[in-house]
Amino acid sequence: MTDRKGDAIETLEYVARSPSRVRILETLSAEGAVSRDALRAEVDVVRTTLQRNLTGLIERGLIRERDRRYELTSAGSLATGGLSTAIERIDAAERLRPVLERIPPAELAFDLERLVDATVVEATTANPYGPVEHHAASLADARHARLALPAAGAEPIKRTREAVEAGAVFELIVTESVAETLRTEPSIADSFATIAASDSVSVSVVERGIPFYLGVIDDAVQIGVDDDTGLPTALLESTDARVREWAIDRFDSLATQARAIDFEE
Repeated sequence: MTDRKGDAIETLEYVARSPSRVRILETLSAEGAVSRDALRAEVDVVRTTLQRNLTGLIERGLIRERDRRYELTSAGSLATGGLSTAIERIDAAERLRPVLERIPPAELAFDLERLVDATVVEATTANPYGPVEHHAASLADARHARLALPAAGAEPIKRTREAVEAGAVFELIVTESVAETLRTEPSIADSFATIAASDSVSVSVVERGIPFYLGVIDDAVQIGVDDDTGLPTALLESTDARVREWAIDRFDSLATQARAIDFEE
């Protein structure tokens, strides 16, 4: 490692270790030259802590004091832009982690930065069925849904039936075990038989497993994962156009390996 890279890491560590230092740099980036009192009100730290942080940032060449006001140096402006991007990416990675940690990167054949604005619904102690509830609610208002299902539940089936009765088109790909559940599970079978009888619904079965839930529901894409016991743990939802293209391609590829099934057999 070069000395220059080591200095850069030290400066990054110094800034990132304190939310107050990050806030100072972001404030100066947004507002230009700012007085100490205005910075103190913005950053909300005691005077001595503020002064210590200002001194440290000056020593590292990121800000300067001129006419009793503080402003970014050119180096500070460059560093702050990169810092803001890094923080946004790390924040996104933390938010998306419950889903992404259960899917190998090779399965997601698109730039993961496309997911920065995605919504994640995670199962919690207070609401262990949060992902399922979000998924089910989105089905009720669907116009066209393509769903690859590694599992099935009563509430999503109920919402699917409502959408189909309102004229929605559904394309479903399921595993053999899910197909058996749809045929025989008392809480599901009757409702699903009604759904499957509709001309606007197609159901296909794949012999191999479906590694994660994939849904293309109108303009949105949903990706859902389970824990080791099969319980849903998190659901990601994105409206990014490139992610939707990937999801449709993946669904269509899976469909070529599936065979149609008639639930009236």
